[in-house]
Amino acid sequence: MIRIATLALFFVLAIVDGASAIDHKNLDEGRPLRLEDAYPIAHGELAIEAGAGFTLRRRAADRGLFPIELLSGPWPNLQVGIGTALSTDPREIDDRPKSGDLRLSALYNFNQETLNLPAFAVKLGLDAPTGVDAHGFGVEAKGIVTKSLERLSLHLNAGYEFLASSREDERDGRYELAIGASYPVGAPRFTRATLVGDVFAEQSSRRGEATTVGTELGLRYQLTPRIVWDVGIGTEFAGPADRSRFSFTTGLSFGF
Repeated sequence: MIRIATLALFFVLAIVDGASAIDHKNLDEGRPLRLEDAYPIAHGELAIEAGAGFTLRRRAADRGLFPIELLSGPWPNLQVGIGTALSTDPREIDDRPKSGDLRLSALYNFNQETLNLPAFAVKLGLDAPTGVDAHGFGVEAKGIVTKSLERLSLHLNAGYEFLASSREDERDGRYELAIGASYPVGAPRFTRATLVGDVFAEQSSRRGEATTVGTELGLRYQLTPRIVWDVGIGTEFAGPADRSRFSFTTGLSFGF
């Protein structure tokens, strides 16, 4: 699995010569936190986002993770994506999604932010059971709200995932919430870095397990007009016994 993820990352690096601008202030899920904003990629643009990370877990084996996703803006206000994530020890993953599951997504922005009205978007996602020991599809609907207070931007993500082919010990659906903020460090004179933080709650797919609650902190940095580097850390302070005590992720986003 690690070899496959490494080859995928080298492939991404090899094709970015034709890349165009990408904005470090835009927040996409997983780059570097689960928090995202209400704005899609620009119309007519493409972006490849790839990363690597690890999580140190309580009462369970530590795990490495290697996500990759292709994003596109086929029409104004619309973003579509396709991606997957590979994991070390894939057969040890009890929750969904499984290592290698294919994820399709579509985000639509309904309005630009005004003085009185926040920006609002809806994101739909489909997880296909293509991974190791996978079973059943997952369909997610998420509402995303973004509101700025001068340079500080506040974000609320609220979603629910419907789980098909659930086993006896699994729920038919689960909720997830994330609330956080982003701030351009050094603005207005220095505008290459954006600091991001959130607090989240995610219901387990297994019946009887406590909801996972945690917090994350990350940074997005504009390396060039077409490449953004990100890094994030997090911890889960409530939830199942095998929850993460520390997680780290880093990656690159390429616009073209």
